[in-house]
Amino acid sequence: MEDDVLSLLNEVEEIIDHGPKIPMTGKVLVDDAVIFELLDRVRAALPEELENAKWVLKERQRILDEAQAEAQKVMERGKAYVDKMAVDHEVVKQAQAYGEDIVRQAQTFAHNVKAGSVQYADEMLQHVEQSLYDTLQSLRRNHEELKSLAKEDKEQKTTIESEKEE
Repeated sequence: MEDDVLSLLNEVEEIIDHGPKIPMTGKVLVDDAVIFELLDRVRAALPEELENAKWVLKERQRILDEAQAEAQKVMERGKAYVDKMAVDHEVVKQAQAYGEDIVRQAQTFAHNVKAGSVQYADEMLQHVEQSLYDTLQSLRRNHEELKSLAKEDKEQKTTIESEKEE
């Protein structure tokens, strides 16, 4: 997905690199139909990256739900253990401490899993956002260059026509 967009952008770059140069302007002539076709392919590839970001968010929620379920199971096991140990007062105290420790561990585990999945989702979204931003910036630069080339071509044509009239 990301490689698709990057390879398409590399194609645009190669077309520009190998295009015929306009003397004394530093500009390159490119076939706008080819560029537009590549831009369409980039647009088609971008939704895949957005789908990946949605998948990351869904996967994050699944991990959080699993962690919550696991924490609940651990707490239930701890409570069951405490209930079994209620026979003797000292055993009850130990069981309560053990149960509370299990609950704390489960809560810590759930918190760590949640924090990790949030961080992972954030990193993935930042990556997708940066990729989209870079693509958009490249597209804007290419669009501006194309507009500039068209303007220069029009000015050059006007100059040639006015020279012919003289």
